[in-house]
Amino acid sequence: MAFDSNKLKSLYDELSSQSGMRVIEFQISLESLFGQIRSIQDIYDYRLGRKPWKKLRDEVMPVSRFLKFTNIKADYVQFPLNNKVPDCWLLFKDGSKRGIEVTLERGKERFYLADELNEVGEAPGFMGVQDDAPEVEFEQKRRAAERNMYSTDQALDAFKKGISRCFKKKGDEKKYKNIFYLILDADLEVLPRNKWDVIKADLSMMAVNLPFKEVYVINNSSENIFGIHIK
Repeated sequence: MAFDSNKLKSLYDELSSQSGMRVIEFQISLESLFGQIRSIQDIYDYRLGRKPWKKLRDEVMPVSRFLKFTNIKADYVQFPLNNKVPDCWLLFKDGSKRGIEVTLERGKERFYLADELNEVGEAPGFMGVQDDAPEVEFEQKRRAAERNMYSTDQALDAFKKGISRCFKKKGDEKKYKNIFYLILDADLEVLPRNKWDVIKADLSMMAVNLPFKEVYVINNSSENIFGIHIK
């Protein structure tokens, strides 16, 4: 069996229905689908966040990992998939619901790393480039003949700046005041888990005035579920 665009559409249809999907079925379905064969082109397109795989990569999978990390006891999950706020609703049996907004930390670097991986079969794990950097900087870093080593401080500084940019984009009180959770999807595997403790207090201070009730940074790998609860 293959996980192709037709099965993806069926998943999207169920997730975007008014009733959504039971959380346990949601997690089981994703594990089953990713265990099936995918074409090389579909794998490439998923990595790059191209349609129709973009919503799966940028919204559905981050929420799946977030729910595994937090173990929130929601009953259903529903994704509007309409490019409006929020990206997802958690639905509870008592009729209440909580919105989730997802954003990618330094998403442009992720694109360039994925593109390099698709082209040559390998890519540097970390470049430390911010989204507003010129294109030439991304190209130079990804095609460097020798992979640049980086220190813990360099990685922490890059992530701190990247997260700060995300917070600035998500700081609109009027737009997000009724959304409960903000998830920052990030490649936390560039450092050992204990290294992130160094900037946790700083990130918490940066998040204090955000309109969301709770804020998390979640690792972007389903093989290694962990994160940082910063608000």
